[in-house]
Amino acid sequence: MIEAAHNERMIKSALKSFANAYGFERFAYLQTEGAEVRAFNSYPEEWQDIYLGNQYSRIDPVVTEAKRRMEMFSADDWPARGTSELRRFRDQAIEHGIRSGLTIPVEGSFGSTMMLTFASSTQRTDVSELHDAQKAIQAVLAIHYRLKIIAATTIVAPKRVLSPREATCLMWAARGKSAPETAMLTGINPRTVQHYLDKAREKLEAATVPQLVAIAKDHGLV
Repeated sequence: MIEAAHNERMIKSALKSFANAYGFERFAYLQTEGAEVRAFNSYPEEWQDIYLGNQYSRIDPVVTEAKRRMEMFSADDWPARGTSELRRFRDQAIEHGIRSGLTIPVEGSFGSTMMLTFASSTQRTDVSELHDAQKAIQAVLAIHYRLKIIAATTIVAPKRVLSPREATCLMWAARGKSAPETAMLTGINPRTVQHYLDKAREKLEAATVPQLVAIAKDHGLV
């Protein structure tokens, strides 16, 4: 369902269906890069406002544990210990139906972290069927890259979307390959490679190939 999704709503629907099928009530996808946090979830809106307003991602035990362990783990109930702020966070989370669950963290590039959590209001959840680490990582990466594709197609107008050949030549240009080198790698005539790069420059309004690569990176195309 995620692979077929063409907007965030469809991704949320897929995650909600999966979560409910395994006895969870909520899900949360979180991506952190430095102080920047991007998230979408099925938590109550009131809890989302409280979480973001208090910047709870700083102290959230699930987030800190995910960054420390970098492997799938389950959590049963919140610990009673901790600072007064942490205890307030715990009490508010339980009040809004978030008590136990399963988290899958994946390390990204440039210090970023992606994590997917399935949560329940019960003190303990059965996660015995969800301990295939390889499939779990694949699921998180599928969400991550699908979101990048959706973001790119949202930012770039339809008439400016690159063709598969243009995108391929751009990908190799972004890796520092010249037109002749790309031709050898792809089996495309060097002049045709240059033609595809010129078309891509025209679509993204770039004067040079380096500028083309920079614009494409800004739009998440490479």
